[in-house]
Amino acid sequence: MRSSRFNRRSILRGVLGGATVGMGLPLLDLFLDGNGAALASGAPLPTRFASFFWGLGLTPTRWEPKKVGFDYDIPPQLAFLEGGLNKKTSVFTGFTVGLDGRPSHPHWTGMAAIMTGQCPVKDKSFDRLNSFDTVISDAVGGGTRFRSIEATPFRGATSSYSSRGEDAFKMADDSPLALYTRLFGQGFHDPNSGDWAPDPRVLVKKSVLSTVKEQRDVLWQQTGASDRARLEQYYTSVRELEQKLDAELRQPAPAQACRVPEAPVDLPRKGDVPTVAYNNKHMCELIAMALACNQTNVVNYVFTPATSEMYRPGDTPVYHAHTHEEPIDGKLGYQPISSELADISVGGFGHFLKTLDNIKEGDGTLLDHALVLGYSDTGWAKIHSIDNIPMLLVGGANGRHKGGQHIKVGADPVTRVSLTAQQLAGVPVGSFGTGSMATSKPITEVMA
Repeated sequence: MRSSRFNRRSILRGVLGGATVGMGLPLLDLFLDGNGAALASGAPLPTRFASFFWGLGLTPTRWEPKKVGFDYDIPPQLAFLEGGLNKKTSVFTGFTVGLDGRPSHPHWTGMAAIMTGQCPVKDKSFDRLNSFDTVISDAVGGGTRFRSIEATPFRGATSSYSSRGEDAFKMADDSPLALYTRLFGQGFHDPNSGDWAPDPRVLVKKSVLSTVKEQRDVLWQQTGASDRARLEQYYTSVRELEQKLDAELRQPAPAQACRVPEAPVDLPRKGDVPTVAYNNKHMCELIAMALACNQTNVVNYVFTPATSEMYRPGDTPVYHAHTHEEPIDGKLGYQPISSELADISVGGFGHFLKTLDNIKEGDGTLLDHALVLGYSDTGWAKIHSIDNIPMLLVGGANGRHKGGQHIKVGADPVTRVSLTAQQLAGVPVGSFGTGSMATSKPITEVMA
């Protein structure tokens, strides 16, 4: 018999040291359906979402499967899918970006179109539009310490491609140690530890914010439409802080897959392949544990920026320079060094996926309960093409994603993939994009 008194959002309230605190309940069988796969209400379990970006695309002819549909062949640059990941991966080819009379900004327009649904007028700008990951975080990011986590293994690339408008991009942690300190330093509570008490410093901050809330509610009633528009963006950050503090004041529910990692070694600030690979390995492990330990449900990861300056040891030109200066090998039909660096970049994506898939969680793996978008900025870096930009969706999305397919289209807008990702992540959105890229047609073939 199911109780109607409590649900998964119920909080047991009490008084500690004269202050009211809340203790969240773990995900009990009481709140689940008979199969343990959904909430008793019928709503699905929360789905994690990650965007994984790498700069400079891939090599034409070396990443596109020849076979369309299920059981597609695995081309050289998707070799990381061998061993079963291909069954959890949808590969999208033939999609394009509609410029609508606007200029194509090299290494920016393609990525911006995927994330915002519009070609930006200005370079290095989202034209004050939100990136769609923020829509997902609004839907699934509540109840965790961090609404989202932004990270990059490329030292110095501290901006992510996540934005809530006003061309302000969320800052990314750019080293394993910085990410570790953020996730597992001050304020972290091991969900599997029986020794827990609310941090008195958090109680003070919460008390102050409660006072601020009363004042801002009064201010809201006294402002007009234009002032409210300005206040809304500010209040969004305040609400995120309130939710973060709320999460820190609730005893965390036990998390089966959570294992607190050791602090990583910090390497010198360099962009050579071994350093980026080291950082990527450890940051993937940290992010996987952040997801498993319920620190966040949303991650935005930038392996290298769009104009990647990663370089091979002993090599003078950086990756971006190679894509424009290296000639095409007559026998191979492509640029060998550029292609090698593309292999390394997308291989970093593969390591991210395998790290999630190696963590057992419930009736599957962490990747089975997540959706990961892998994407880049260009279809061919040598000519700054915005046609056929590599895009992949990976993970079970708690049973919503029907992976294992190669979807090939004829110049459909990239926003169809973006809309599909949002719906698979659990966002009740019916359309995405503007102008020629406006769409209300998700890719239903990959939706269970």
